[in-house]
Parts: sequence; structure tokens; C-alpha cells
Amino acid sequence: MSQKLERYWHVPFILLAIILALYIRIVNPWNLVFVPWMEGARLSGNDPWYYFRLVESTIHNFPNRIWFDAFTHYPYGTYTHFGPFLTYLSAFAAMIAGASSSAEIRTVIAFIPAIGGALLALPTYLLTKEVFGKKAGVIASILVVLIPGQLMARSVLSFNDHHIWEVFWQIAALGTFILAYNRWKSRDYGENIKDNKQLAYPILAGICMGLYILAWGPGFISALLILVFVFFAFLLKDFFKIDTKSLAFVSVIAFLVAAVIYLPFSFKAPGLSTTRYTAFQLLVLIGSALIVSLFYFVEKFVESKIDKRYAFQIIILLLSATLTAIAFIIAPDFARNLQYIFRVVQPKGGALTIAEVQPFFSLGGKFSLTPAWQNFSVTFFFAIPAMVYYLYRLVKTRDERLLFILIWGFAMLVALAGQNRFAYYFGVVSAVFAAAIADKILEKLSFYDYISAAVKNDEKTMKKIGASKVIAGALVLAVLIYPTFSQANFYSKYSAGGINKQWYDALIWMRENTPGKEMYDKFYYELYKPPENPRERYPYYPEGVYSVMSWWDYGHWITAIAHRIPVANPFQQGIGNKYNNVPGAAPFFTALNESYANSIAEKLDVKYVVSDVEMATGKFYAMAVWAEGTLEKGWRTYYAGTGIIYHDLRGNIGISLSPRLPPGVTPMGTISVPNENYYKTMEAKFHIFDGIGLKHYRMVYESESSAGTFPGIQELFYRKRFNSIYSKSFGFKVNETSTGYVKVFEYVKGAIVKGKASGDYVVAKVKIKTNQGRVFEYVQRVKVENGEYELVLPYAQETKYPVKPIEDYRIESGGVVKTLKLSDEELEKGEVIQLDLI
Repeated sequence: MSQKLERYWHVPFILLAIILALYIRIVNPWNLVFVPWMEGARLSGNDPWYYFRLVESTIHNFPNRIWFDAFTHYPYGTYTHFGPFLTYLSAFAAMIAGASSSAEIRTVIAFIPAIGGALLALPTYLLTKEVFGKKAGVIASILVVLIPGQLMARSVLSFNDHHIWEVFWQIAALGTFILAYNRWKSRDYGENIKDNKQLAYPILAGICMGLYILAWGPGFISALLILVFVFFAFLLKDFFKIDTKSLAFVSVIAFLVAAVIYLPFSFKAPGLSTTRYTAFQLLVLIGSALIVSLFYFVEKFVESKIDKRYAFQIIILLLSATLTAIAFIIAPDFARNLQYIFRVVQPKGGALTIAEVQPFFSLGGKFSLTPAWQNFSVTFFFAIPAMVYYLYRLVKTRDERLLFILIWGFAMLVALAGQNRFAYYFGVVSAVFAAAIADKILEKLSFYDYISAAVKNDEKTMKKIGASKVIAGALVLAVLIYPTFSQANFYSKYSAGGINKQWYDALIWMRENTPGKEMYDKFYYELYKPPENPRERYPYYPEGVYSVMSWWDYGHWITAIAHRIPVANPFQQGIGNKYNNVPGAAPFFTALNESYANSIAEKLDVKYVVSDVEMATGKFYAMAVWAEGTLEKGWRTYYAGTGIIYHDLRGNIGISLSPRLPPGVTPMGTISVPNENYYKTMEAKFHIFDGIGLKHYRMVYESESSAGTFPGIQELFYRKRFNSIYSKSFGFKVNETSTGYVKVFEYVKGAIVKGKASGDYVVAKVKIKTNQGRVFEYVQRVKVENGEYELVLPYAQETKYPVKPIEDYRIESGGVVKTLKLSDEELEKGEVIQLDLI
């Protein structure tokens, strides 16, 4: 019985970790995922909706899936970098569950990330056990499922993205690799190869490495981490007394098995890429196997032919430098893609507006450890000292396993410092090293000896150790686990959710009520023929296709829910810029005149524009930076400064344009204060002005109000600021109220109304009533030149859309007033209407 207990005591703890992980990830966020206004699960964020799009298509075309997608990044389409692992896992799960409708498919796949987050306990236990021992492995398996922040957010119910599987398969690859090395070392490698059980270990490592790449294209970094370990192992073999022969064979077998796993997917996109499924990853795996083999044969040659100290180390260094130089000379594309790995830690320009790309240890532009506490709780503050301690232990014990895990740990720390998105990777690093140092402390306190004695009822040993040490050990575990659990339990309740009702309703309306529904629903499920030149317009679009312009954040929602083709998407495609005159979302929404925006709309076949209140407020700064190229220029061009929104004891909302607040008020958040240039932009004209003054854009749908939300409060301030400072020069005022969260506009030719006029200006006015019952007045004012004028009017009284005029146009000049009624046909054809105002 004692032998079984010694062998399997860890199993209940790991099972407990998995059960706890499932509860936190499924039960806590349940009500945010299953909402009354949507059938099926509400998927979180943006990318899970694109995976849903891929899964639907895969089920429809099984066993084939999309590799080139013409239904996004209009008019070019894109080779998708989303891997096959999660796509097929989700499709299999949906088909096994019998899910057929979109709502049923979403419901099934919503559980997959939570399962992945819970199962992460297994490879974390394995990796930690193989380096630090079983007890540390058990602590790590519990901690890793409790890490809050990004690791939790990316593994809760509904966040069906590849991120949790990236982490899972990376840890599985590293864990099985060190397992294989531990089982092979100090044994004759010939015997290892002949022993099927021994041979299974490196094969398993190779399978995990291959699946890591199939989950995430850049997963080849696991091979590079191992290759770095092998390099230092050979270089410092005399210091560490490493069994380099076993290490070489384990590495080569793992690399080649991974290459075989990856091979069927290695030519899904043209050229070489670190993110898409190309031959690049295959070259990395095969190249890694060849380099390790070369190291091994050089070692054998030096041992038999050269009897000089450090000869082998010198040759290895020269060989590595030579191979690197050759790669840069004969394969510049390969080398350039390899360099990309290091560039990810130094994002610039518009990329800095992406939340997950921000430097991790920065808060308000200053160094801060607050993000560390938010993402890792107390484990981070155990883990960093632990990494330093085990660096010391590496030198003292010469244990190559510590070299292996420290290479991984510090590599992830460097990646984390560059981009906070890697917090979900470092969550495991934090759990592993925190568990390792906690295990060491418990060992020093004889905590385990006391527990063992208690199980055996050995009172003499218990008395010798003393209860005080056990209490101290329990406190160490409590300090490590309780705050982490508390944060995880709280954070998981708010980690799910994504698209709101306003956006969902708007996109469902778009799918059902805009032209080409049958054509789009059919084209949505096709397998697309790749273009000969992906940099040119996709040549195989069906007749009648058009695009939808919105900010890139919303592109996947437009694809997956509305079944329409967005210009820009969360792959950061279709954004464009002004400084190089690249058409796209950023220059379109920041355009300072309608004609420039129209030129972009014509180039990109835009028929509908979708704006939301966040684009007009907090997200506008991102548009500005992408358009202008730098953070500084983006700010300087469109903003006058910053302010603080607050509310007083009576609930009244105010704003302070200085750091000083009135007494007794509570700050709600900071706000960017727009300047005159902001109000000239198309985004301001769409959302703050409701399209007032625009000639070729009419609102066709408005969602429920943004009132009560922080962006809605910002919109209200922006409208008040416009009325008080800029309305006179613009010639109209706007209603001082929060409006629809989402607004859809149609790009139309407009009816051309022209004629003679006696006044200096012609003003056209008409009251518009939205589908939400809100009324605003559309105004257009043009100058009379040589006694003639020309208006281009975008609204029709006789229209199929729910947003429409509730009266005829009133067109006035020099005291002469005439009325006019228009139809959709007149707008869409751009018909000319003669109307003299004399």
C-alpha cells in the first residue's frame, strides 16, 4: 500500500487541479457567455469568431478547410495563419456532438478553451517534475490553473482561440523532450534505439513539437529553444558532464518526427513565413536536426583526431558562426524571417496601439510591476527570485536540466518584456519557478518529512521536526496559493464576453437586409481558389460583391456574423495609412474631407460603413496613429489635450481639463480632448454628426443607445464641445445626447440637385428618424457660384431602409424655399434634378 501511495499520491492533486480549473473557467463566466439576446454561446473577443468561421466552413467542406480566405481583407483576401489543430479539433467536437446550426456549433466549441486550460496542469506537472521533482510538479500543476490575467482570459469558456493550445503544446514539447533526455542519458544510445519504450520518448516529444506548430505557425520556437540548449550543452559539455550522444539522438529524432507531423501543411501558403504555413517551419526543423547531427559528428572527429584543450569548443563556435553567415547569404528570405523573431520585442508605430503588443512592464509610460501582479498574482514575485536562485544552483550543481529550463524561462521573460501578449506564456514560467522555490523552502522546513511521518503515525519524527515548521510551510503554501486563487476566481467571472448586443443586432440586420444575401451566404462557404498574385485584387469574386468599411477590430465579426467582406480585419490587414497614401480604414476614417474618403471607397468597392461610439472616442487615437505613422504625430494632429471625467454626489457628470478636480467628486476616467481637425474627420462626421453634411453617405441603421457606457459619456462630451466651440464655423449644431452605439451608413452616388439661386448659399434640411425613434436634422450647405449651385443629397423619402426622412427636403436660398422628395432609385443612380431657387 505504501508503495502505491508513494507512486500515485500526486494523481488526486492533479485531478483536483483539473476539476478546480474547469469550475473556474466554465461556471464563473457562464452568464456572460450564454446571454438571452443571442442563440448559442457568445464567443469572446475577435479571433474566436474567425475560428468559428473556419470551423463552419470546415464542417461544410469536410475534410477540407480554408487556407486562402477571400472573405476578408477586401479586395485581396489573405492566406490565413490560423493553424489546423484548433480548426479540426473544434470541427470534430461539433460533429461528434451533432451540432449543425451556427448557434449549436458556437455552443460546442465554447467549451474547448476551458478544457485546454484545465489540461494544462498535465504538461506543467511533467516539465516541472522532470527538472525539480514530483512535489514541485504537483504544486506547479495547481498553480498554473489558477494564474489570473491573460492565461486565464485566454482559456475561459468561449475564448476558442489557439492561445491556450500554444501554451499547452509548448509545455508538452519541452516536458516530453526533457523526459526523453532524462530516460536516455547514462545509457548506451544503441540500446535506447533498440528499446521501443525508450524510443517512444523522443518520438512523443517530436509529436508534441509538431502539434505546437500546427496550433500556431511560430511554434517552431520550441525547436529553437531546444537547439540553443543543445548548443550550450555541447559547448559546455566538460563543465556539465552532459551525455551529448544521448542528447543528440533525442534531439534529432524529435526534430525529424516533428517535421513529419508538419510536412502535410508546409506548403499551404506561398514563399517563406514565420506565421503562415509554409516551408519555413519545415526548414527550421530539418535544419535543426542537421545542425545537431553536425555537432555530434564534429565531436566524434575531434575526440579521435585532435588532442588539444578547447579545440572542440572553438570549432563549434566557428561552425555556428559560419552556418549563420551562410544562411544570411544563400537564403536571405529564410534569414529575414528568422530575424522577425527578435523584432517582435520592439513594436513601433501603429502596432503600439494594439493592446497585446504594449511593453509589459509599462503603465502610463513608466516602469511598473502592477501588470505582473494583475497577470500572475504573487507567483511572479516568487518566480523571479527563483530564476536567479536556480541560475546560482546551475553553476553550483552543474545540472543540465536547470540550463534547459532557464533558457526557456529567460527567453519567455524577454518576450514578455517586449509584448504583454506573452503574459499567457509567462504564466506557466511563473507557476513552474514559484513551485520550484516553494518546494525548496518546504524541503528546508522538513514539511514533507512531517507529512510523511503523520501518514505513518510516526509521532517521534513529528515531534523531532516540530509543529512550528509545519505551520511555517503551510503559511508558505497559503501565501502562494490563496491570493492567486482569489484573483483567479474573481478574474474568471469577468474574462468572457465580447461582442455586445448593439453590434450583434447591427450585423444580423446587415446580413438580412443588405444586397446580395443569397450570393454572400453561398460564397461564404466556398473553398477559394488562391490567386496567382496575392498582392493584386482577387480575380475570382462573384458579380455584385462589395466591401464593408469599419475599424480593423471588427473585421472578423463582419465576416462571421454579417457574412459580408470587410476591408480591414484583426490580422491588421486593410488598415492603410496617409504617409504612404495606402488606402484603408485608417486614412478613410481620419480623412479631413469627403472627397479623399470617397477616393478610398471607390478603390475598395465600399458600399457600407460601420461606425461605433468607441471608434469616435477611445479608439480614434489608434486610427490617428496608424494613419499618421507615429504616436506623437497622431496625437498632435487631432487632439488638444487630455481631461478627466468625473461625477459628483448628485450623479452629475463633468469634465476637468486640468489635473485639479472640484472637491467631493469621483473621477471616472481620462478622456482625449479633440481639436478642430478631429471634427473634420469622417469618423466624427459619421458618429458625432450623424452624417450631417456628407453628400454620399446616409445612415441606414442605428443600434440601441450607448447611453450609460463610458464611451457614450465621451460622445456626449464631444458633442457638447463641438456645439460650444466649433459649431459656428461648421454652420450647424448637434443634439447633445448619447446616440446609437453602432451606426451603419451606405455609400451612394446621391441625387444631384442643381439649378439657379439668388442667395450666397443654398441650404438643404430634412429631419431624419432612425429605427430607434431618434430624430436629428440633416443639413447640407453649399456656396452659390455664378448664380448656380449643386447639392448631392444622400437620403430618400421613398426607401427600403428603416432610417428615413420624416418630411420632404426644405431647400432654401435668398429667402426662396422649395421642397423635394427623393427615391432610392434616384440616389443609387445619381440622377440629376433641376431645381431653381429664384
